[in-house]
Amino acid sequence: MSKRLAIFISRLFDPVWLIPAMLAAAVAWSLLNGLRWRFILILLLIDGLIPFFYFVHLLTTKEISDWDTTKRRQRVKLYGATLIIHAVGVIFAWALGKIILAKILFSFWTLAFVYTLVTLVWKISLHTGVFATAATFAAVLFGTNWIWLSAFLPVIAWSRLRLKKHTLSQVIVGALLGPVILLSLFSWLNIGHSQIAAPSQEGIFK
Repeated sequence: MSKRLAIFISRLFDPVWLIPAMLAAAVAWSLLNGLRWRFILILLLIDGLIPFFYFVHLLTTKEISDWDTTKRRQRVKLYGATLIIHAVGVIFAWALGKIILAKILFSFWTLAFVYTLVTLVWKISLHTGVFATAATFAAVLFGTNWIWLSAFLPVIAWSRLRLKKHTLSQVIVGALLGPVILLSLFSWLNIGHSQIAAPSQEGIFK
């Protein structure tokens, strides 16, 4: 019974869904602040659908042995390709003058780069890392009252441990690394709730 519950929790909070959800939140914010649908659709295609289809392709061709990409070395190719694809999204937003959105996407890209580097030597937990990052981003975007989402972190960590996908240190470091890097980048790039709430988004599609 506990194993079935752990599988359910792992699938519910899977990075496969959470990463596009974070990107969608950033894009939805942009839509509310004047970006047009053609820009939104192109960005979702680049940052959301293409990485997911590539993941499915790797599964189909058996280059990834299972949905969780349990083998560390198999993650490197997926993460590397995703970095390249997401870089296109950052450049696209920046070139069209969507500066705040470009900074947010660049922060996500940098975080993904760090996780990729770690994965070269250690199988850090992407489940706890992505969710902790998502909770932190929600708190910045919508207000600190959204930090309650972090209460789900112990449950997610338990599911990964119960399924023996990670060690305790891997889920803890995964959970800490994301928020620390994201908040550091937001501070460096001057991204805060006030800037997001009242953005200057002049550009071609405005």
